[in-house]
Amino acid sequence: MPLDFKRGTDLFLGRRNELALALGIETEELDGYRRQPATVPAALVNRLAEVLMERGRAMVRVGELLADPGDGPAGNGRPD
Repeated sequence: MPLDFKRGTDLFLGRRNELALALGIETEELDGYRRQPATVPAALVNRLAEVLMERGRAMVRVGELLADPGDGPAGNGRPD
């Protein structure tokens, strides 16, 4: 499956209004671009890429925090 704007937005893992806000567009515009990904301006595709990379870095950090032994053996900061 080729990666286009619609597939990229599917990977966002958030509500569409959150993604529209992150992209700086209206929710209706997002819906239209998802229906017709060939019409998406290159600058918006680049912004989507930035948003996904930022989110990915944040998820990596969350994973690192969960994996950190912390205060307890389960690595959740709670004594077990």
